[in-house]
Amino acid sequence: MCNSIQVNNIISLGLLVFSSLCFFSCASNMTAYYGKLRTKIDAGDYQGTTKFVDKSKGTYGSKNMLMYFFDSGIVNHFAKDYDASSKKFEDAKNLYSQYYQKSISAGVGSMFFNDSTIPYYGNDFERAHVSIFEALNYILQGRDNEAVVEARQIDTLFKNWAVEQNYKNFYRDDGFIRYFMGLVYEKAGYLNDAHISYYRALQAYKNGILTLKIPSDLIDDAYTSALTLGMIQRANEIKNSYPQAKKRIIPDGFGECVIVSYNGFVPEKVENILEFALGKIWGYVSSVEVDNDQEVQDFQKAKSIGVSLFANDYIKVSFPKYKDIENKIVAFNVNVENKEIRSVLVQNIGVIAKKVLDDKIGTIYAKTLARAAVKYVIGKSVSRKVEESSGSTLGVLSQITFNLYNSLSEQADKRAWNTLPDTILMARFYLPKGKRNITINYLDKNEKIINSQDVEVDISEAKKNFYVVRASVME
Repeated sequence: MCNSIQVNNIISLGLLVFSSLCFFSCASNMTAYYGKLRTKIDAGDYQGTTKFVDKSKGTYGSKNMLMYFFDSGIVNHFAKDYDASSKKFEDAKNLYSQYYQKSISAGVGSMFFNDSTIPYYGNDFERAHVSIFEALNYILQGRDNEAVVEARQIDTLFKNWAVEQNYKNFYRDDGFIRYFMGLVYEKAGYLNDAHISYYRALQAYKNGILTLKIPSDLIDDAYTSALTLGMIQRANEIKNSYPQAKKRIIPDGFGECVIVSYNGFVPEKVENILEFALGKIWGYVSSVEVDNDQEVQDFQKAKSIGVSLFANDYIKVSFPKYKDIENKIVAFNVNVENKEIRSVLVQNIGVIAKKVLDDKIGTIYAKTLARAAVKYVIGKSVSRKVEESSGSTLGVLSQITFNLYNSLSEQADKRAWNTLPDTILMARFYLPKGKRNITINYLDKNEKIINSQDVEVDISEAKKNFYVVRASVME
């Protein structure tokens, strides 16, 4: 009987360690995968990148399918395969909707392992930006009314988020998304909807979670659309708030060129690890930030294992933290009709991501500390029972095994839409109708040109003509 109990105890403890190793291996695979994916995107081989993502679908695993749809959607967008991109984004929207209610009550399994054991439910700001890319997919195909559907969807989402969260949702509106959808409405001929979107964009830029300067083009759009619709009181209100507002007039024979530039990569999540260990005659406390370099991760893993193996008491907690990915490009300019048109920073997704995480971090701390307490109490309780039933040797072994399990299983949830741009830049200007070549010069913080891109544009008279480019992260 005693031997049977010992065998069962050993098997159970071994399974704990094995499951922890599996979770660690999956996380390491995703870290290496995203390093390769970013490199491929930076190289500009978007066709090859889409194939790489599709071939790597199994790397994501069933719990990370939302990330796969996000990544596949955006790389197909970069590759100008707009139909494939929209299909993946529709898959992402459908899965996000399925997950939305589940995410509120999810997490039982994560109390024993880590948050990566539950599906990645996504963030509201990630879902909102799906509509930007999908709307552009339609616009770049000349399907303006389908783009309007995206604009209406995001209007509904913002309204629902505000109501469902009793107006306490941290991310509940977005100045850039309102601004861009105003352009979508206006391009399709829905001027009243465009004005409403422009007006709400002014409010969102002013009162939102970002501190971006309101684009002057947006101010002019809101003012011009109010005047055109005969909304004199609204136009006067805008003029009083923004005296620089002016009526937009497209010269005869000209159209508007709208350049949208995706700049860099959104910051990546890294781990902040805290460890507490106590031996019979020694104590150990460590706090370290572990980035996504594989050698650094392997070293930290080995160090944690070493400490855990010799400790009588061992606790490890790990929290996510954003780390910027270096990007030297801060702006671009275009020489047009002997004038230099400079881009405007219209969106900072990286800052949004950080602020959203900061808003959630208190909950993450509480859950992580509670999980550490649960693991510690269970470990001590089991090791005592093993010692009582099977002797001190197996009792010590069980304690070591639980320490090892805690070391391997405790990981911060670093999942995110990692292929989002860090910032979005925009430039708007008028050009004579017809085809012409323009040169986009990308600038660093010292105004030095570090990259250039030639783009052919085909301008339709009295219309908004959109062109999308992606600024390379590397010099």
